Amino acid sequence: MMGSSIEPTRVSILGKEDIIVDYDIWGSYIIEDLLVNVPSATYILITDTNLYDKYVSSFEKTFEKVVSQRKTESRLLTYQIPPGETSKSRATKAEIEDWLLSEKRDPPCDTKAVIIALGGGVIGDMIGFVAATFKRGVRFVQVPTSLLAMVDSSIGGKTAIDTPAGKNLIGAFWQPAKIYIDLNFLHTLPAREFINGMAEVIKTAAIWNEEDFEYLEDNVGAVMAAIRTSPKSDSQRLSSIRPIIKRMVLGSVRVKAQVVSADEREGGLRNLLNFGHSIGHAFEGILTPQILHGECVAIGMVLEAALARHLGVLDGGAVARLIKCVSSYGLPTSAKNSIVQRRSANKRYTVDQLLSVMGVDKKNDGKKKRIVLLAGIGRTFERQASSTGSSSSR
Repeated sequence: MMGSSIEPTRVSILGKEDIIVDYDIWGSYIIEDLLVNVPSATYILITDTNLYDKYVSSFEKTFEKVVSQRKTESRLLTYQIPPGETSKSRATKAEIEDWLLSEKRDPPCDTKAVIIALGGGVIGDMIGFVAATFKRGVRFVQVPTSLLAMVDSSIGGKTAIDTPAGKNLIGAFWQPAKIYIDLNFLHTLPAREFINGMAEVIKTAAIWNEEDFEYLEDNVGAVMAAIRTSPKSDSQRLSSIRPIIKRMVLGSVRVKAQVVSADEREGGLRNLLNFGHSIGHAFEGILTPQILHGECVAIGMVLEAALARHLGVLDGGAVARLIKCVSSYGLPTSAKNSIVQRRSANKRYTVDQLLSVMGVDKKNDGKKKRIVLLAGIGRTFERQASSTGSSSSR
């Protein structure tokens, strides 16, 4: 595929075109690109058990074929962990590290090894953190398989694990050497997971680009019809909206790459990408795993937009427009949503509990909550999250 006349779309981040987006790049394209641009004697592919059987065997065969053709001596090691947020833990990280350091391995994994993270946000965050700390840091590449990971978590170098105190509180900034976004993975993504990722797509357009937001509004019918169909084969599921999907993903990817390039360590501008997350993470801390990240962020976006209206920086028409877009993509706009209530078994919590979870948000300024306030669709009140008191957040 490297010899194809049609090259995938490349997006620049931190001065390098390290994000590659297209259909059909998993396999030979990625392998050849790695061997040329991220060379190593040892590649380590780590994924979860759900993806391992579906994708790893064919990747291994293709890897052996390409390496043989190129007459290189690179090897591929593979490892799998259980799927789900519970794997994003200290225990799983230690398990992977012990496997990497196994005395039985000959030759051992050295500082020039390259780790390949194949999966959604859990895999990307976890394996990225392993790469950041293994032998004081080795190169890694992201191959996101969920929409949420493609447009958000795989980009920007944030890596972390969860602790009992909260999500993503232990981690590091560690930039991937490459991010390969193969949109074909979306064909087999369950509808709820696809919708979950749309929350991040909507978020990015809402804070940055009204034209992208309008594109989402104009294409909601086609997108929702496609993801809810049952085609004869998975490969045909999104065939009718391939250009739409690529346009939507690239819109979010380009914004995230631009913001990260300007503010890699989240000094100000980058925390705009947390629109919906300050309140959303509080709901997620209480309602996970029954309610997904994107579903909580959707609720958070609506409430944070309502807060902006309450503070006089956003008009009611913009709030209504955001609510309509969020709900049109099948996302909840309130924790009182009947589906949220049913999935969470009507779990009860208080405002004080939500504020308590918000209190450990990494973006806070002491006791002041920092929340991204919209000033309109496609723009924010400040070029960073705004400080608000608990009374406003109530």
